[in-house]
Amino acid sequence: MPRDLLVGLFDGSEVPLALQTSKRQVIPSLIDVGNGFQLPKDFDNDQAITDYEEALQDIIDNAGMMHPAVAMIAIGLAVLYDTKAAIDKDAKCYDKSIEYLTLVQQALMAALGPDGAVANPQFLMCEGRKEKLRRKKERRLAKAAIHG
Repeated sequence: MPRDLLVGLFDGSEVPLALQTSKRQVIPSLIDVGNGFQLPKDFDNDQAITDYEEALQDIIDNAGMMHPAVAMIAIGLAVLYDTKAAIDKDAKCYDKSIEYLTLVQQALMAALGPDGAVANPQFLMCEGRKEKLRRKKERRLAKAAIHG
């Protein structure tokens, strides 16, 4: 377990609440299942979503949409919401995933301009991914309607 570097810096008193870091009881890891595949163990997608959404908002607030990390974090959030939709069987998560893919496209437009963004493979990948997510959402809603 990592050592808390803030302990003892404040005249032997406890670390102020605002500076305390949360400590996870279980450390996430990957399990090798052979054939080159690994399974995640003890990962908390909800915590990851919260952390990355905060980071994305900070970057947008401080550096703007043209910062290269905006697109990278937004793609990661789209994947996390897609995964959450599959795990929780919640079609609304597909909408959030599509929203973040749209943000990726907006960031590319801001950085490359309209002509450059449309020619960018990542822009086109996002468009294809959004269509796939829309189809997944339709199937999820159809299954929910059947199973009541």
